[in-house]
Amino acid sequence: VYRARGSLLLGGLHRKSDREQELMSVALAGGGLREVAGRLSELTSCEVLVLGPGNDVLAHHTADHTTPADEHNPLTAPPANDAISAPIVFGSTYVGRLYVVPRESPSTGFFPGLVPTSAQIMALAASREIAVSSVDRQFRAEFLEQLLLHRLDETDVHRRCRALDWSIDYPAVVVSLAPAELDATPYLERTRDALGFALRARGLHAPHAIINGAVVAVVSEGDSGTDPESTAQAAAEEVIAQSVTGAWSAGISGRVGDMAGMARAWDQAQTAASVTRTIKGVGVAGAFADLGVFRLLAEIDPALLEDFAREALGDLHDPTPDREDLRQTLAVLLDHNLNVAATAKELGYHYNSIRYRVARLEALLGPFTVDRTRRLELHIALLIGDMPGGRGGMSSNGR
Repeated sequence: VYRARGSLLLGGLHRKSDREQELMSVALAGGGLREVAGRLSELTSCEVLVLGPGNDVLAHHTADHTTPADEHNPLTAPPANDAISAPIVFGSTYVGRLYVVPRESPSTGFFPGLVPTSAQIMALAASREIAVSSVDRQFRAEFLEQLLLHRLDETDVHRRCRALDWSIDYPAVVVSLAPAELDATPYLERTRDALGFALRARGLHAPHAIINGAVVAVVSEGDSGTDPESTAQAAAEEVIAQSVTGAWSAGISGRVGDMAGMARAWDQAQTAASVTRTIKGVGVAGAFADLGVFRLLAEIDPALLEDFAREALGDLHDPTPDREDLRQTLAVLLDHNLNVAATAKELGYHYNSIRYRVARLEALLGPFTVDRTRRLELHIALLIGDMPGGRGGMSSNGR
């Protein structure tokens, strides 16, 4: 019995070694991670799935050696239940995770110990791809940054775009996707790929790259004739909705008709992303054209804005519960053009309670109910509390 058991184990080790050599030969012959995954599926007759750091599909081969149609969609990852898995790590770089789903009737070509070894071979195969793609990504990012800063002539831009399989048509807008938290940095590459996929699905080969910690793209009209703003909005919302962390905000610039307006459009997109995140929270795509008065306030030094708000509101600027409650009443009152009945209805207070609060507000702020200029100052001061860099304890609506 022991002799037979030892013979079976030895035979299994030999078969495992043969398969390792087969996979290694694929990697040494220049095959990449996808090719190694495909060969592993052929040798073991198992489903093989490789997911990247953001759960994007790097390779997927079924037990019948076919490649699913969704392999190149970084937004969709098929399930990997009942799978044996191992991490794929090259040095300090986490490439992804290998999943092997055994068949119900075990095949003589598969051994659980083959999975971690296969992951190591895939890391070796991916190292070449990592080096090449890193250089390519850096080149694309530097080119797009130079384009946005208007440091290249138009002929050179179109020539390089053709070489990179990008295209730029006018009118166009710039979209910027920025993470709300620093720990979202590992997902930047996945978000960049997801935005590229979303734009290609709309018939666009738009320039897109990671620049200064944000994903930036230049978007033209979609294949259905939709305007650039709507195309960029839809693509950004799609990426945000399907992101891993969800902590992203997007800004969309105004329309530009030539390269000369790119630098201004990029600045608008960044401003729109920042202001939209503060006003509406994370997970929202906002257009620069919809910022209203915030477009002007965003151009002013935050320190000057804070000084103005403190001077305009006086004691009402204090971050106490009573003052916050009065600021909320003031904001709603101004929104309703001093209509006490409408203010009472929205806040859920009695009409006389609002009249009493108005008297308290005038005692603190002066006769703003009869001074249009004073009302404008107060309204702007309340809006400043919602601006990026504004004091966190102050909110114009108190909600």
